[in-house]
Amino acid sequence: MKALHKVLVVDDDAIVGRSFDRVLADKGYDVSTALDGEEALNKCNGEAYDVVFTDIRMPGMDGLEVAKRIKAKCPWTPVVIITGYGTEENEAQAEVLGVNGFVRKPLTPEMIEGITLKALKDAEAAPAAQPELAAVAVPQTEAVIAETADVAAEPGMLKDVLHFTGKVGLFVAAPFIGLAYALSLPFIGLALLAWMGARALVRYNTMKRLARFVKNVALFAAAPFIGLAYALLLPFVGLGMLAWMGARMLIKQPEPK
Repeated sequence: MKALHKVLVVDDDAIVGRSFDRVLADKGYDVSTALDGEEALNKCNGEAYDVVFTDIRMPGMDGLEVAKRIKAKCPWTPVVIITGYGTEENEAQAEVLGVNGFVRKPLTPEMIEGITLKALKDAEAAPAAQPELAAVAVPQTEAVIAETADVAAEPGMLKDVLHFTGKVGLFVAAPFIGLAYALSLPFIGLALLAWMGARALVRYNTMKRLARFVKNVALFAAAPFIGLAYALLLPFVGLGMLAWMGARMLIKQPEPK
């Protein structure tokens, strides 16, 4: 059976290419696959395709660069972007490059067949270019596409730089943030205790609760000093007890006969 149209699928995930082949091969399409941009461009140099599908994120050359180069060489070849990371920036760059649409993962057979038919109809609706005009237009188109694509890429680059700068800033500031929390925690605790005490005082305005509140505040405030006093006096207390026990032993020791 003679193929009606030639389709090229560019994706580093071989499963995507096989999905296109399963859906389109039985309908008369000749489906070829490429795992990266370089392989796709080599295949385009060897033969013409009626429609090209390319993933937007691939190792090495990304899908937008593949689309730019194919459009520069064959402006009337429909190119469709496959993506699981569709963003407004990507769509803006794709529009500048003149791609024929986006198809988002996960793909279904209906999506694959529908976007293929649409891309082919768009290509048939476009006026056929004369060879002489195409020879003149290709270098100009490539230059314009390269310039506008670089301009369109600036917001994405700026976003990546800001994202990286923010992460570095948080990493550098993390110790100081932790120190600030450690220093401010006692004051926050005192403030909470005072606030709770004030609420209790307003709600239960009695001398007993006031005395309990004052006692708790005093214990809370004195706790560090009590602990410090214990830490400082403990060695002396131990020495005193040792001396006392030694003195008792000397007193109880029987006199020699």
